[in-house]
Amino acid sequence: MPPSEPRAGGPNDDGPRLRPALTAVAGVLLTLAAVGLAATLVVRPLTAGSEPNAATPGVGALREDAGFTVWERNDDGTPVRWDPCTPIEVMWSPVAAPPGAAADLREALDRLRAASGLDLQLAGTTDERPSGSRPPYQPERYGDRWAPVLVAWADPAQPGLPLRDTDRGVAVPVAVGAEGDRTYVTGQVILNGTRDDLRSGFGDRADAWGATLVHELLHVLGLGHVDDPTQLMHRFPGSGAVELGDGDLAGIAAVGAELGCREVPTAGPVRVQDPPPAPGHGVP
Repeated sequence: MPPSEPRAGGPNDDGPRLRPALTAVAGVLLTLAAVGLAATLVVRPLTAGSEPNAATPGVGALREDAGFTVWERNDDGTPVRWDPCTPIEVMWSPVAAPPGAAADLREALDRLRAASGLDLQLAGTTDERPSGSRPPYQPERYGDRWAPVLVAWADPAQPGLPLRDTDRGVAVPVAVGAEGDRTYVTGQVILNGTRDDLRSGFGDRADAWGATLVHELLHVLGLGHVDDPTQLMHRFPGSGAVELGDGDLAGIAAVGAELGCREVPTAGPVRVQDPPPAPGHGVP
């Protein structure tokens, strides 16, 4: 999609409202969408030199012929992806989480681990709460490493979150490294804790928290939206079985373990700029 086009509400948003696509922040385009890659944050090193240049994925998903999209490609033409030779730790916050949240998250990770070959690990609970300016490096909480992926439920009214009242969730993967040679190292999934119309489990895409978790975690792994309503990465939830489609599986293969290991930049302090409030926030 050209950068000048508006982006429609995403697959875990329940209506086709349009929202402005781009905001320039410190020379980096910041993309806001109803779900999926909710915000492309400005992540900059605190010091120059050996510190990794850090940034989240690009300004929009890149179209593919195989039924999937990715957020960004490196200079060698391959999608920006995680290092499959390093475990991807996921921690979750039980604050405001619905009943069955832990079981749903565990099942979602199991499904994606089996499909991708990536070592997705549910490492436990955390007292960390989601933030639009979440630091990728938090040694005081997680030690001298990149912070784990955070999954948390929150109220969209919380300042600084790129989440609308009508959204089911948003995902923000973060990649670091030199321009054209980036690797995902962390991210967060922020889910709408005020949505009382969704239920635990994987029964139907129309109202299952399980479907929302799989969708948002696929964004964290590097996939974007598609227009095919038979795929879980479709921009709207739709209805039907919570099953990965052919396009979803092709996308998972493109960002999964098949391309081999990647060098992960050494963890270090970076500064993250807050995204602006979501346009149209609270509009029914």
